[in-house]
Amino acid sequence: MNKKILVLETSVTLQKLFTTTLESDDYTVQFVKDGREAVYQLFDVIPDVFLLNAELSDPRSFEVVRLVRSIPCFKTLAIGMYATSGSPFDEAFATACGADAFVRIEQKTLALNIDELAQIPAQKPDRLAVAQAKKEMDDGRLLTNALCILKEDAVKNAALTELVRMTDSLESSEAVAQAFLSLVGEFCEVPACALYLLENDGPHAYYIAASSMTEKETADFLGVCAADFEKAQADYNIAKLVPKKLDSRADLSRFYTKDVQLSSYESAELESTSGEKLGSVHIVSEGNVTAGKRAFFRYCAKSAGILFEKVIIVKRKIFFEKNIRRAFSRFVPEQIIDDLVAQADTSGDSVAVGEKRTIAILFSDIRSFTSISELNKPEVMVSFLNRYFTIMVNAIKKHGGTIDKFIGDAIMALFGAPVSYEDNARRAVAAACEMRALLPDVPLGDLVLPEGMKFNIGIGIHYGDVTVGSLGSEDKTDYTVIGDSVNLASRLEGLTKTYGTQVLVSESVREDVLKSAEKDAEAASKAAGIAGGASAAGAVAAPFTFRHLDDVRVKGKAKAVPIYAVDRSASEFPPAYKDAYTKGMELYKQGIWNLAKDYFDKALAAVEGDKAAALMQGRCADFIANPPEHWDGAIAFTTK
Repeated sequence: MNKKILVLETSVTLQKLFTTTLESDDYTVQFVKDGREAVYQLFDVIPDVFLLNAELSDPRSFEVVRLVRSIPCFKTLAIGMYATSGSPFDEAFATACGADAFVRIEQKTLALNIDELAQIPAQKPDRLAVAQAKKEMDDGRLLTNALCILKEDAVKNAALTELVRMTDSLESSEAVAQAFLSLVGEFCEVPACALYLLENDGPHAYYIAASSMTEKETADFLGVCAADFEKAQADYNIAKLVPKKLDSRADLSRFYTKDVQLSSYESAELESTSGEKLGSVHIVSEGNVTAGKRAFFRYCAKSAGILFEKVIIVKRKIFFEKNIRRAFSRFVPEQIIDDLVAQADTSGDSVAVGEKRTIAILFSDIRSFTSISELNKPEVMVSFLNRYFTIMVNAIKKHGGTIDKFIGDAIMALFGAPVSYEDNARRAVAAACEMRALLPDVPLGDLVLPEGMKFNIGIGIHYGDVTVGSLGSEDKTDYTVIGDSVNLASRLEGLTKTYGTQVLVSESVREDVLKSAEKDAEAASKAAGIAGGASAAGAVAAPFTFRHLDDVRVKGKAKAVPIYAVDRSASEFPPAYKDAYTKGMELYKQGIWNLAKDYFDKALAAVEGDKAAALMQGRCADFIANPPEHWDGAIAFTTK
């Protein structure tokens, strides 16, 4: 079958290429060099395929295609566009203006490219319709069609401008719905329109209607909308969904005369940029909806997809923020919540799947809690714990810590997750010191303590690497940390009973605290203009009083860890005690038990009843009698 091809091409070279490539009995090729002439030739030739160069101007090829598509008898004409260079957007423009295909002609594949254009599936226009249209077609009619296209463009541009303005109200889906429905009602000239939107908490429905419409007419319209929406979204039951009426910004009564029945209904789906169904928009009209208004309605629905996608994203973020604040507000400082929400879009995923961080972990525990529990009723214990936790948690939050969990009477707190600071260890020690200072302020109420016992707690802190993330099952997850550093912090808390101190920290905590103090001193020196930074100001004063107690190897750890008590002040223990204990520790680590014991005796003489000195004294006595093998200066604890 011979295929007629009309080609709008001004280049003689390209014309020859087409002729040479398509030279066979299968094709009849005819060329035209002018856009206006091409339109008239379509009526005379009635081709199977109309091809035109996308790079032509005056008029532009895209405008010629739109003009041809505006003529009813050429709505189904096969149209192909091609380009030898030009913009990378040519293909998108070709599709948008109504072309069926676009081919970029490359020098190495000229013949193949031209043959590809010739193979566009053809649907020949109806000859009778073309003959009738030819009688009515003249320059005036072409001008009218061109003006209609320009008017359509102007209306679409105005609508697009309004849609862009709506982005100022993304935080309120209701405000955006009101503006969008008013736009549709005004531009499509309909008395009522409705919007069904799949928001984070399920479907929501909004509508506007002319005040002159009866309740029954409105209810009938919304009933059709609901049925239509439910058919497209079978997973949602909207039987109890009550659409919310919004005030129209346009007077829709102009489009409802009551002389003509409300008989035309149209709906269009809203889709995201990825093709996800977001909802649907619906209109009703007196008489028939014209083709132009229908096209504009669908244009609005298509253009609004990205708008409502942004609305849902913003609402999702607000919903997420509310959940975060509700979940964390009792245990996390407001500043940390603000930082976490601000980072949600970029760091939320990495936290969810797990990441390695260096943080400070604090464990605290009430001494002899089991004995206290045996003397008190459950309701008394719960009431007391709530008062105690409130005071302790406030101290932790004050210093930037986060409550990871309550374990019975114990508290596990994190300094460095979810939000990290440069001085996480210092913050943890400061919180521990404040918790210790606040103990007298904890109201015991009806709580009964064992005879002779004073209410007390132990706190252990370690600074090290952990894995941070959301852990759990599909039904329940917790934001928490795992790793050896967590276990070590817990062991340190347990050792506070052994060494008779309230706050016990690892060497890594002490080192990081001193490092933070040096940075602060250096920054202060530079700010004051002192040359040489911190060194010019002399030795950096430690913000806390650390006292080396021992080197221990806790259960599960092969490496020894130096441990330090955090004293209330430098004067809490007299110099004689500290000097004797320090010398005793040096000798003890060297395995010189006799001399070490003498120094620990002196320490006990300086501070009678000191548990740490008594422990070391007794250990030296045991080692004198039974020297340990392979002594490396550290004692191993084999229990938790």
